[in-house]
Amino acid sequence: MVGDPLNLTGRWDGVFRYPQDIMPVTPFLAEISESAGVFSGTVIEPDINGSGSASAKLDGHREGQSIDFTKVYTMREAGYENPVDYVGQIAPDGLSITGMWSLLDMNGSFEMHRDAAAEVLAEQEEALAEPLEVPLDIPQSLEGS
Repeated sequence: MVGDPLNLTGRWDGVFRYPQDIMPVTPFLAEISESAGVFSGTVIEPDINGSGSASAKLDGHREGQSIDFTKVYTMREAGYENPVDYVGQIAPDGLSITGMWSLLDMNGSFEMHRDAAAEVLAEQEEALAEPLEVPLDIPQSLEGS
């Protein structure tokens, strides 16, 4: 979120919902990196087959507050063969996204949130990691001592 509050870079916690609640609300965690409106990342969510977690990669773009991305699962088990398309809107403060997902003839809603305190901490850590430039101006009165 450094600089532009709408930049998607960071950790997002979210949920997606199925149509007519045919499956339970599903939580997920996304790690995203954005540069100049283009972003990519990873997603971890519970495996619908009940065997741990499912992982995916995402790629998309952002224009202003509008986002559009595709999630492709890295596993090839039943239920994970097809990409999932997402479209949504980022809140003006950059801390939440709401939208819709679609997969073949099915669609549902999603929402994502990031912790403002965690983003501030990440910005502070990044600033501390930058080399500190200390001026070495030695007063003339001390040079000959």
